[in-house]
Amino acid sequence: MEEIRETDVLVIGCGGAGCRAAYEACRRGARVTVVTKGRFGRSGTTAFRVADTAGYNAADGVVDPDDSPEEHYQDIIAAGLGMAYPGLAQVLATGAVETISFLQSLGVNFEKDVATGRFIEVKGCFASRPRMHILKDHGERIIKAFLPQIEGLPIAIVEDTFITRLLVQEGRCVGAVALNREGAPIVFLAKAVVLAAGGAGQLFTYTLTPPDITGDGYALGLRAGADLVNMEFMQVVVGTVSPTMNQLNAFLWSIQPQLLNGEGESFFGKYLPVGVTAEECMMTKSTHFPFSTRDCSKFVEIAIQKEVLREEGSRVLLDLTGVTDARVRDLPASNPLPKVWPIVKDFLHRRGLAFEREPVQIGCFAHAINGGVKIDADGGTTIPGLYAAGEVAGGPHGADRLGGNMLVTCQVFGARAGRAAAKMALGMDSLSFPKAQVAQEIEALDRLRQQRGSESIEEMRLDLQKAMWKGLLVIRNAPSLEKVLKQITGIQDRLRVARIQGGEQIWMALELQNLLDVGAAIARVALDRTESRGSHYREDYPALDRGWNKRILIRQENGKTHTRQELA
Repeated sequence: MEEIRETDVLVIGCGGAGCRAAYEACRRGARVTVVTKGRFGRSGTTAFRVADTAGYNAADGVVDPDDSPEEHYQDIIAAGLGMAYPGLAQVLATGAVETISFLQSLGVNFEKDVATGRFIEVKGCFASRPRMHILKDHGERIIKAFLPQIEGLPIAIVEDTFITRLLVQEGRCVGAVALNREGAPIVFLAKAVVLAAGGAGQLFTYTLTPPDITGDGYALGLRAGADLVNMEFMQVVVGTVSPTMNQLNAFLWSIQPQLLNGEGESFFGKYLPVGVTAEECMMTKSTHFPFSTRDCSKFVEIAIQKEVLREEGSRVLLDLTGVTDARVRDLPASNPLPKVWPIVKDFLHRRGLAFEREPVQIGCFAHAINGGVKIDADGGTTIPGLYAAGEVAGGPHGADRLGGNMLVTCQVFGARAGRAAAKMALGMDSLSFPKAQVAQEIEALDRLRQQRGSESIEEMRLDLQKAMWKGLLVIRNAPSLEKVLKQITGIQDRLRVARIQGGEQIWMALELQNLLDVGAAIARVALDRTESRGSHYREDYPALDRGWNKRILIRQENGKTHTRQELA
């Protein structure tokens, strides 16, 4: 018999967006339950130390008095290349400034210049002004600051629990079905639900996300019938492969390091078009770490990926052996690297990267998805009662995203979604119990538990990651995308005859299903968009096409997925 729990607001995910949504909903008098697949305060992307620092955009005008929320908004729109929703971009830019003082009140310390005592603010990716505040150890400080706040409120925290299905009754979301680590089903009945389980980095061989980031939020929204938007726009970054996988600070490209293959030979030049220099590409690359087709920096990732895929076992190395403190100090005053060099160097050393003595192995990594479940200004999705915030939400970003905009998006829309969800919940008298849907989901989970096939879930996940990394990560074309979709179909067929032995493998099968659904959605819209725009690169359509000033939305109805376009 399944356990049934009732709440006003159900928050799925406990990263920056989930914590803020739960905090705001509870402060407004709603009964709040937070469900997390892992351990509260440790699971999710925000708490994951993926890089030496994180950026946090807010146009407070401290470093640049001429900066303003309006300038921030204009930068979001310019970076989005027509794909960001202007209303959501305006909400984000306007709401960003107050989140700085809010987080400081919780104990979050942004890095400051020792000499002046002011915030260190640098020009982030695709930005026109320096407004990106610096957080050491990525977003971990935000989660640590929220822990005592959440624990001090009457918020129910349910850990090690996997949400498998959203419940939609008479067109509105009324809760979810879940499975705990012991394999027991739990039904959460809720007057409002906030999706805050973003990211799908585990779709790829190389990713800078933790192992639990398996596309859960997108898959839940898609299967519930919500619209997803901008899913083809996914950030790709260069990171270190060995001895640890970590994001490589973009400012390092400004010192013109050498790109070498496994034999120690320089290879970058052979992938450059006539008239484009390595120096030009790297200097441009130092202004934004994500891959983008908007400028010549794109040839850095294209060259790295092509060289790695040239033959099985190929490696790419970055030679930083000539980088010294003195060389960094001698960089022009306009170069941001000297400001963050002590943090960058310390981070590399702590990760075991002896970059002064030997080249570092690097590769192209999946990072954040710029799209997601389509939301309105309060985080409301196209399904009443269902809200979304953080990386899982689509609309505030476009074809490219400003560096430092994701963490602030979690706070701005996490707060708005939490408040709106509480308001909706407190205005309702009763909860409905969708018996048929619950019975259907529990029956499906029972069937999964009883599978005794021959296929290995671990091998299928590796096959999916390899297929997506080769055919979709950086270089996309019609044959590669069609091949990816065919491979996904094949893995889906294999999953139906997977070998399930114990609760852990049920969990793994559920994660794999989510990855397959999200991978197919990304591949499908990437195949639809026959142009190159921002982070979406079609080798067979390498130019931006103004005729494609349209967003692609994807939705699942009656088990079938279809896309449609809307003018931007």
